Amino acid sequence: MIPTPKPRTFRTVAFLGVIAAAVALSGCEAATSAAPAVSSNCTPKDKGLTTYTPGTLTVGVPENPPYTKTEGTSASGLEIDVVTKLAAAECLNVAYVPITYANGIPMISEQKRTDISTGGWYVTAARAKQVGYTTPTFYDTMGIVSKKDASTVSDLQSPGAVGTGTGFSWNEDMTKVLGGNLKQYPGTVEMKQDLMNGRLQASLDGYAVAVAAYKGTDFKVEPAKKDDRVAITTAQPTIAFPVAKENTTLSNAFSALIDSYRTDGTLTALLAKYDLPAELLVPADKAAASIR
Repeated sequence: MIPTPKPRTFRTVAFLGVIAAAVALSGCEAATSAAPAVSSNCTPKDKGLTTYTPGTLTVGVPENPPYTKTEGTSASGLEIDVVTKLAAAECLNVAYVPITYANGIPMISEQKRTDISTGGWYVTAARAKQVGYTTPTFYDTMGIVSKKDASTVSDLQSPGAVGTGTGFSWNEDMTKVLGGNLKQYPGTVEMKQDLMNGRLQASLDGYAVAVAAYKGTDFKVEPAKKDDRVAITTAQPTIAFPVAKENTTLSNAFSALIDSYRTDGTLTALLAKYDLPAELLVPADKAAASIR
């Protein structure tokens, strides 16, 4: 098992989107229809799947491009593309509800409001005590953002401040390396402002998130090369979809579909769609050994 990474804290999403029939969730806004319901002639890949709202897969969505992005009453992103395929294969309508990284797991395990969460959740042993997981999809790693093509921890040891987001798993290790030159920020937006204004020589962010955030700028995003001083560079965290721990039937059905997408090239094609390298795909043997 990889070292337990801490999740990023991202801003709250101020939307409730739906693809399907309207859904009302206790304590949430009522959903509005954004697309036709599943055809009555649809034949699911697996029969007998259960969801909190019969016939509808309720999906928790934080704001975290490229994994998830809100768009009015709908959502988009790498993981939304995967979930859309899963739901279509099982003839399920899809309802999106807003979550944060603080309430996303309780929305599944305690409040029973969402069937599955998106947003790039790391698989950790601690979190697995609260929820189950599908088979993993992608790796994440520490991305280094700079104008100088920095790609190693040593590249960051030159004079100058380096930004990082609060709550990243690498912060403790990087503090030991950079000391007071490591500056923590609430999130990507604030960090990007200081980097572009010259107050930082480089910044550290989730690799996929950084690729999306700095697209179209003069800054380069490089995955950090291995360095024994920083654990995440030697043991990349894996990403999967959290699901209700007791709903193993749904988790197993989705996992089988995800494994087929891994084999047939679907997941690799989706990575390319978001300008991400194929190396971020978790291979079948690693996926089979992952915490579920």
